[in-house]
Amino acid sequence: ENKAVSIDRSIVLPAMTKKDRRAIVVGRKCGIRHFALSFASHVEDVREFRSCIGDDAHLIAKIENIKGIKNLDGIADQSDAILIDRGDLSREVPINQIPFIQRRIISSVKSRLKPVYVATNLLESMTSTPKPTRAEVNDVMNTLLDGADGLVLAAETAIGDHPINCVEMIRSLIDEH
Repeated sequence: ENKAVSIDRSIVLPAMTKKDRRAIVVGRKCGIRHFALSFASHVEDVREFRSCIGDDAHLIAKIENIKGIKNLDGIADQSDAILIDRGDLSREVPINQIPFIQRRIISSVKSRLKPVYVATNLLESMTSTPKPTRAEVNDVMNTLLDGADGLVLAAETAIGDHPINCVEMIRSLIDEH
């Protein structure tokens, strides 16, 4: 139900479940070649995931928690691309730090000559209105100017009232960039 829980202590969980491993096997049999590892926390998570998807697959590691930020260098080195999930990050990081962390992650990943994407409700107001706010447009453009290679829309296209308008707006901002 789009709910999450954050606790203030370390819990060690495996990077993948048995269900994940079965899903990877099915995906590979169906020709899937692009995989994303959610909540990449350690370089070992990425290595384990890579061993399951194969060296010929494209691995996107999602940075969604403090551990992922702390271990970004190793995670980025072992991944083909990085996706920053600002929504999940903001559960563990004060919201006023998110822009600086995003900029630092983008810079680090770009220095490795790898793509970096940003996911969040970039145009959240458009879940119910046909046009974004000026602040949302500014945020999207600054994210692109910081070096993001791509943007991933979330609720505004998944459950929003104006998904086509959202895509058209993002496309126009990318074209302006």
